[in-house]
Amino acid sequence: MIIKRQAGMTGIGWLTILALVGFFVALGLTILPIQIESYKVRKALERLNQVPHITKQSKKEITKLLMNQFSIEDVNSVKPENITYNKEKGILTIGVKYENRKTFIKPYDIVGVFDEELKVIER
Repeated sequence: MIIKRQAGMTGIGWLTILALVGFFVALGLTILPIQIESYKVRKALERLNQVPHITKQSKKEITKLLMNQFSIEDVNSVKPENITYNKEKGILTIGVKYENRKTFIKPYDIVGVFDEELKVIER
């Protein structure tokens, strides 16, 4: 007598796989906008290198330039108080330190903490 065994996954197995796939898709869809916004902040800082005489501008002017760029790029996590400005020995350092918080599953948040910096040498 030949005993045949069932091969394949059960319904509970499929539900477990679907739940895991759904969890990781939701996680990815939450993290992706945070990373895209971080990329936009980094690119806005790099664009300051192209501004003529950026090292001679005041903190207020540089903050206004950055905030205008963030407005165009739809960056909402950075506030003017997150922008730092330091000038020493002909080197201008502009930093943006901020956090981006998104709700994942109701009581849990995903938080991205970013600290971007640009150093511009006076020409």
